[in-house]
Amino acid sequence: MLKFLKFYKEKKLIEQDRPKDKYGRAIINITIKDKDEVLSPFIIDNNEAISADFANHIDNAVKSIPPKQDINININCENLKEEDKTHFSLAIKNYYKNSVLDNQRKIKTNLKLFLIMIVLSLLSTTVLFLFDYFNVNWLIKEIIDIITWVFVWEAVDIMVFQRAMIIYERQRDLALFNSFITFNGKTKN
Repeated sequence: MLKFLKFYKEKKLIEQDRPKDKYGRAIINITIKDKDEVLSPFIIDNNEAISADFANHIDNAVKSIPPKQDINININCENLKEEDKTHFSLAIKNYYKNSVLDNQRKIKTNLKLFLIMIVLSLLSTTVLFLFDYFNVNWLIKEIIDIITWVFVWEAVDIMVFQRAMIIYERQRDLALFNSFITFNGKTKN
């Protein structure tokens, strides 16, 4: 009980550490020293994206924020043109849009694997009953029984544990895709 209270107290201290704007959005303050390091040098399908290094910094900052929390990404950079601000905003949105789409694809694949495992477990259960009915050797029945349990537990693992992690990642990426992006610093004309 004491460990739980200590954990709860530490959790509250960590949550208080993250500042929020007047709308309740968690603020991620990012200071950019070199604006050339923000955008990826590659443009795919006429869509710019942020660099992997910049995305890693955002992903690291968002770890302390609950996945359903609204986010305000506050970028501090001197001498940004309005065109740069537009490019940065679109690049952040494009990067996390692709992540959300990838997570949705993973959820569909996860569901397909779950269904395959359920069908295989039902088939192996049917085979087990048939072997039991026809008095097949006990060793073969035990092997089929183990195979059945493997398929059942794999289905549970896929649907309960793996799916939960993918949904968590999708929620976090969706929060970043829908984030409010602000810029501070002297604007260059």
